[in-house]
Amino acid sequence: MQETELLTVFELAGQWNVSADFIYRRMNPLDPQYIPHLRLPNGRIRFDDRLLGGYLHIPQTRGNVATVGSTVRGGRYMPTRQRDRQGTLRKRGRRRKYWEVAWPEGEKRRSKKLGWCDEMTKSQAGKGKRDFMLKVNQQREEVGESLTLTEFWESHYWDEAKKEALDELKTKRPSTQRDMKNAMRQILLPRFGNRRMDSIKTGEVQSYLISLIGSSKAGKVCRKTVLKLKAYLSSVFSAAIRLDCGVIRNPVRAVRLPADEPAKTKFVLDDLQTQQIAESLEDPRHKMMWNMNLWMGNRIGETRALRWKSIDWETGRVTVTESLFEGKSNKPKTKAGERGVVLNEAQLAELREYEQKHYPDAKPDGWVFPGKRNRPIDTGWFMTEVIKPIAAKLGFPEIHWHALRHWNNSAMLNSGIDPAVRMKRVGHVSVRTNLIYSHADDTLQRAASEAIWQRLQLAKQRLQQQKAEPQTPPSASVPLLSEAQTEARFERIPLSA
Repeated sequence: MQETELLTVFELAGQWNVSADFIYRRMNPLDPQYIPHLRLPNGRIRFDDRLLGGYLHIPQTRGNVATVGSTVRGGRYMPTRQRDRQGTLRKRGRRRKYWEVAWPEGEKRRSKKLGWCDEMTKSQAGKGKRDFMLKVNQQREEVGESLTLTEFWESHYWDEAKKEALDELKTKRPSTQRDMKNAMRQILLPRFGNRRMDSIKTGEVQSYLISLIGSSKAGKVCRKTVLKLKAYLSSVFSAAIRLDCGVIRNPVRAVRLPADEPAKTKFVLDDLQTQQIAESLEDPRHKMMWNMNLWMGNRIGETRALRWKSIDWETGRVTVTESLFEGKSNKPKTKAGERGVVLNEAQLAELREYEQKHYPDAKPDGWVFPGKRNRPIDTGWFMTEVIKPIAAKLGFPEIHWHALRHWNNSAMLNSGIDPAVRMKRVGHVSVRTNLIYSHADDTLQRAASEAIWQRLQLAKQRLQQQKAEPQTPPSASVPLLSEAQTEARFERIPLSA
């Protein structure tokens, strides 16, 4: 076939009644609406009308009626041309103004904040708008590019074939990896896994999450668990947006759940209960681990990871630099978790006796609380098989390792220890977090009530005294002038002629 018998880009655009840009955008072989074309030795692009029979077709029984996603041009059906949206740049905000870009999305109009007006010029905001709208338009033109939720999960989070975590899941802490993996595989993927991510709407996610809230007897979960599910799913959508996987909005972020459930009364160990459990422990490792948690207020993974080299016998400082979770060594939960806790002489003497009596030949890298096969003690088994049966016999409610951390912080609070010292000892980043672990005992509560009562009684006494005192007439609003001031004023008044 000769070159003159082929169509140029502009000839094909004129035949289809579209722009040349519409043709150029669909010359990528990866485009779902790819247009077959020929590239000649001289570099020119030509189209063979015979090869486009599958791209356009002539309607037979439907007449010239266009369907959704198509347009009738000259009696032929072809995909609708979607013009690039430019977006609108505008200022928003009442007190502090910010730049915002708005664009149409179907019947709705969406918007996104670009930055504060006092930190970004109009030209910078315009560039930000153009860059953002370019991503929006590319996502719309890449039909079918969005992965299903299961495909994205298995390509970025969890390799089901190798049974190992991928890059995105590795950014989470080990405990979060386990919980997120179980939540996605057991709850979220069965419901949304076969759906394309850009087709999942906020309303259906919200309805599904709300339907999970209820009583455990009915096979449902509490609101706090559903909030975790929401956070995990939202994290996956945020990663899809960041990795440019055909998703431009996070439908989970706008999900709203019902109001908080009535708070349940939390069980807090008191001093006597801690000693009752300690005296019931027979294994010296169990007893020392229980006491170390009471003394230091560690997270259980931090206590389990203690080695003999972590203890400075001269200063009494126990350094926390490691945490164990499911047999894997990690850093503590927060940066403040890497800390040193100083024990007093009595605590240090008890720890020294434990070492000399049971592990005199321990090496510096050896575990303070060793278990089987050169591993540290299994704290899950310890709590389930040892602590909980003892607590049940003593009549205590459900107990867990974190209750000791709460007791440690509450003991320091009730003893008047400064908040900064409490935060440093237990490894908290903020005072707000530390207050969650602080529980004032009844003695301080009574003292607080007594202080309030005394102040109110003093106020009542002062009120009674004011009522008993004789009422004095109110002073004149205008102060009286002395005789000298009166004469001076009259002397300045001019006399009439």
